[in-house]
Amino acid sequence: MKCDFIKKQTIKDKLYHNKTLMVDIKIDYPHLSSEYGNNMRFNMHFRQKAHSNYRYAYTKLYQAAVKHYATSKSQGFPFHAFEFVEVFEPTYCKKPFISLYYDIYEFTGGAHGNTTRKGSTWDMKKNTMITLDSLFVKNWDYKLFILRYVEADAKRKMIMGKGNFFDDLEKNLAKYFDEKNFYLTEEGLAIFYPLYTIAPYSDGIHVFIIPYPLFGEHLKYKL
Repeated sequence: MKCDFIKKQTIKDKLYHNKTLMVDIKIDYPHLSSEYGNNMRFNMHFRQKAHSNYRYAYTKLYQAAVKHYATSKSQGFPFHAFEFVEVFEPTYCKKPFISLYYDIYEFTGGAHGNTTRKGSTWDMKKNTMITLDSLFVKNWDYKLFILRYVEADAKRKMIMGKGNFFDDLEKNLAKYFDEKNFYLTEEGLAIFYPLYTIAPYSDGIHVFIIPYPLFGEHLKYKL
């Protein structure tokens, strides 16, 4: 979704040891332009998070890379530089709500890296992040409704050849359901599952979008 008032800020760095690249860092994070108005808390949140991730890559990841480099060199194995890459994608930006997700990719050697996804949804009128439960009226079992829809959608994906889920699908969907793993889209509420939880790595991050009309009167907002 195109959100012109959400700009991209970037932190980039390359960390070396013995003239060899150890860690390649690139962190993109969102920044609300001044034309939006009430943006200070939003901008501070993502700026602080970006700098915290940079410090992690600059210290712990760098130290791990140097150690891995020394081991590889002593054993005659090739060394491949570590990577820390963060990107974000705005998914909903109709006032007063802003929603997005960001992916953090880390490569620390091996066959492939690992990607972790986080969702972030803001009520800019209240100038705060909102939780999944706050979208619905009180005393409604939204979790049960979501899990039933996701299970049916996952089975549709399998029939269409778009999903290669592990056995015990229903059990895994409930076990790895995390209320933080959501974001808003124009089409509906997006629920996602981390890598390896319900399907093999090759399947990527599975996202299930539940159309807003299906929630009926239980949805507190007109999205």
